[in-house]
Amino acid sequence: MPYYHPIPLMPYCCVPAALQWILYRRGLDILDQETIGANLGLQLPISGKKIFRNPGIIFTDKKPVDGYGTRIHIPEYSIQKFFDKYGFKLKISDLYTFKTNSQIHDFLVENMKPENDIILRWHTRIFKGGKEPEGVGHFSVIEDYDPSDQEVVIGDPDPPFFKKASLGQLLYAMSDQVDGIQRGMYLVENA
Repeated sequence: MPYYHPIPLMPYCCVPAALQWILYRRGLDILDQETIGANLGLQLPISGKKIFRNPGIIFTDKKPVDGYGTRIHIPEYSIQKFFDKYGFKLKISDLYTFKTNSQIHDFLVENMKPENDIILRWHTRIFKGGKEPEGVGHFSVIEDYDPSDQEVVIGDPDPPFFKKASLGQLLYAMSDQVDGIQRGMYLVENA
């Protein structure tokens, strides 16, 4: 099973931080979150200029429609393009979405292998009291899964670094019921 070394995220950098966790676990060259973010189309508020120096980062005084953070949905900023550019022999799947707990269970049982990483695209509301408008869209990794009690350990670059969730909580956190955006999981494998 994967074991990740916790690396905290910089503001709006959950995707770059999750990728750092994966690269570090695999013994690959670890790039800083600014470099990763610039390659993934990172957009930040103007105030981010106080801590971010990479010229590839986009600063804006108006919040983008899809929010601050990376723009991996645009092909030129895809995670696969980032892997290829830096010579990482990895491939990332399309987003897997789920309608039932048993679909999540089957996916985790099939794919939780030492050579794989699973990225979780989810909404953090399940750890924020479940009330609107708390929580945000977020990226983490799946650290572990216990099929006997159907409990998932999420490796999260936003402390506390390791959080436990039931399959039901994950199903909700990935669903479009939270904020109208369907989320899910990506599988990262050797290319």
